[in-house]
Amino acid sequence: MTSNIPNILTFSRLLFIPVFLYALFAGDFEARWLAPLAFGLAALTDCFDGYFARKLNQETEFGKLADPTVDRLFVAVAAVAVYLKFQAVIPIWLVLVIVGRDALMSLGWMALSRYGVKLRVSMLGKTATGFLMSAFFILLADVELNMLLVRSAGLLALYIGAVLSAISGYIYLKMGISTFRSKQAN
Repeated sequence: MTSNIPNILTFSRLLFIPVFLYALFAGDFEARWLAPLAFGLAALTDCFDGYFARKLNQETEFGKLADPTVDRLFVAVAAVAVYLKFQAVIPIWLVLVIVGRDALMSLGWMALSRYGVKLRVSMLGKTATGFLMSAFFILLADVELNMLLVRSAGLLALYIGAVLSAISGYIYLKMGISTFRSKQAN
């Protein structure tokens, strides 16, 4: 791993996962408020790692692979954890769409990397991740606030993120199959 600001930010997002999970499942009010805070700070690292990579000219092959991989893990953990903690808030099928798409993406990236293919993250995929991270942050905050307007905004962002995620997953799948077939033909 190349130690630079963007890669450190990406790695720090991994370190937020256990903090987020502990806080989410903690019994006391103060610790539960740490869950949306930890999640929000981790989501911000996703915004800043790409910015600093471009601004400081510190883009690396490791970062191009690690950032979307950590994003997939972070969103999947959040989806499952929020569902387990607050089953009445989001339906299981939505969690399965989000986690399934991310699992399919990870498997596709691994399969294509065996052929030396490097896929770039699309703007649609980045937008989907942004909506999903925003949605989970809002929903986590709403659990303590219990305000219909806040929950509605979180659910709207979640559904938009899931739809965009599914669309981008379909586009990646088509691109991956096409690339795989062309590599198989060679």
